[in-house]
Amino acid sequence: MPIDRPIPPFYCCYLLRSTIRASSVYVGSTPHPGKMHGKNAMGPADATAVRRLRQHNGEARGGAVRTSRPSLRPWQMACIVTGFPSHIAALQFEWAWQNPHITLHIPPESRIQHATQKRSGQPKRPRHSVTSLLSNLHLLLRVPSFSRWPLQLRFFSEDVYKAWLKWSKAAAEPIRDSIKIIQDFPPSDTTPGNESDSPKRKKDGVSHGIAALTVDYFNEKPHVEKGKNIIDFEREGSCAICPSDLEHNAGIYTICSNHGCESVTHLTCLSQHFLEDEEDALVPVKGQCPTCKAEIRWIDVVKELTLRIRGQKEVEKLLKQKRVRKGKAITASQATNIDDEDDDSDENEREDEIDMLREGNFGTMSANMSSTWHEIDATDDSDTDSIISNSSKAKQATSYRGIQTIALERVIEDTDWEDAEIID
Repeated sequence: MPIDRPIPPFYCCYLLRSTIRASSVYVGSTPHPGKMHGKNAMGPADATAVRRLRQHNGEARGGAVRTSRPSLRPWQMACIVTGFPSHIAALQFEWAWQNPHITLHIPPESRIQHATQKRSGQPKRPRHSVTSLLSNLHLLLRVPSFSRWPLQLRFFSEDVYKAWLKWSKAAAEPIRDSIKIIQDFPPSDTTPGNESDSPKRKKDGVSHGIAALTVDYFNEKPHVEKGKNIIDFEREGSCAICPSDLEHNAGIYTICSNHGCESVTHLTCLSQHFLEDEEDALVPVKGQCPTCKAEIRWIDVVKELTLRIRGQKEVEKLLKQKRVRKGKAITASQATNIDDEDDDSDENEREDEIDMLREGNFGTMSANMSSTWHEIDATDDSDTDSIISNSSKAKQATSYRGIQTIALERVIEDTDWEDAEIID
């Protein structure tokens, strides 16, 4: 996975629950929970039209072995955790959520669940339920490894949200107020002030659910346009904090994300400014702009920065005009579909990289496991291969030179380090 990429627009870890047997649960991750087939194709009754959910429900190629049992389908998306600063960060969180009994992100004395016995030399994962996964999710959102990440927890199921509230009241500590909790229920159940009424959702004609999620850089467009204008016309000026001159293309500069403010600072200056009252912290969460005095989130200024210095392709796509074919008038929706073809190509490229990462040799979890995030479990309980990948057969063909080649049918899918226990 290349590290010279901008912060991704979206990546989530999700909790699935069987609609047939509510005790059967599953944890996974994906960058595309709400990819639609056709513009505005989804509504409350069309939840299974989502690509990843369709895979788990057997309606599309791919999906994990553990969700393939017909007696448990269809599956429901109960909640998701979003806001990860990288794909790797999401996979790290996913593994910890699936394995709270052995992850080193949770101190042993704080564990809610413990391994009950050994299997194949590895601690066996305890059986999960909605309650156990929510309790461990609450714990993970409080530990130092993740508590300062710019995460959001979004609920699509009202009864799961009520279970979350019940556990939150009983928990020893609350989660940080910087981690936003969102209720994303159907309109009749949605309380005022939730993000279901965002401009992006109104524009797309979808009011709630995973189909209405913004999974691109749409919300960053005004900030990106402002930054491009400042840098392209060399209007950096002087740092709003130091205040030394900001030479063009001679440093790493941050730009305020608030509308109407063009404050520019050194990255290090803004970081120190945000951390003035937090002596032990290394990475800021949020702070006050030194110019407009309004609050800004660290993730917002850094996301624009990574797009500016690493995401030329993404910025061009974000700011480009819709293409119209010459000689033939087309509707706005048709123009959107033309650009969607380019989006699919880029998404497939990203999925290729995730697939390569998933198939890499990360080693197995052992008693003396390192505390580094990148050591992924590869035990016999792993669900690395999808149904299609397991059933794909190697085909042999002989060319005119007599050289044999093997073509493997591959299915690119989201991460399948999804080892959550299925409850019978």
